[in-house]
Amino acid sequence: MTMNSVDLRTEAAAEVRRLASARALIRDGDERALMQLDGDAPWIAMPRRARLKRSLGRRVCLVWRVAFEDASGRLVESRLVPVVLEVTRVPGKAERRAWIRSLLRHSDGLVRARVEAACDEWRVAATRVASAFATARLAREREIAGQPSTSSRVAPQPGLFDRRAERSRQAHTTAVADAEQAAVERRRAVAAYAAIAAQPARLMLVLVP
Repeated sequence: MTMNSVDLRTEAAAEVRRLASARALIRDGDERALMQLDGDAPWIAMPRRARLKRSLGRRVCLVWRVAFEDASGRLVESRLVPVVLEVTRVPGKAERRAWIRSLLRHSDGLVRARVEAACDEWRVAATRVASAFATARLAREREIAGQPSTSSRVAPQPGLFDRRAERSRQAHTTAVADAEQAAVERRRAVAAYAAIAAQPARLMLVLVP
């Protein structure tokens, strides 16, 4: 039987660097905040740091998320898209809430369309990667299923009162059934991952000067 070896050291090193960079940004409470953000309306924040206020100037920063979900509704791929809106004035605190609502309401359609268009290539790439991953995983599962079991050797003839062979056969049958069920569940999970669906762009965060 011919076995093909694949060298993934370069890809593995790149993934290690990516994970290290991502984890360096994690802070305590991030996961809890993300869960709350997913369940709420967009968050509106007014930066307190003078440097960030100066950077915004008379601009409003909108952070959108474009995502894919699998067949179970689990988020599998996502991308954040920042959008900056120039405004002619920034009202005082008394009228700022109403002003923000009006701004978002009137800009939603145009901004959303541009965010969706900006992510067309990313969506194509994400779909291609998910399909390739699922194809490779399913091929691997078929290879595993086609390999003979190492525990299928013929057991020696037991004695008249020896129950060890019978218990061994029962244990083997149970193990085989469990392995087959686990393989079915893995194939279902792979199929669910492959059946990803693009979700509409969603506004997550609004930064107001």
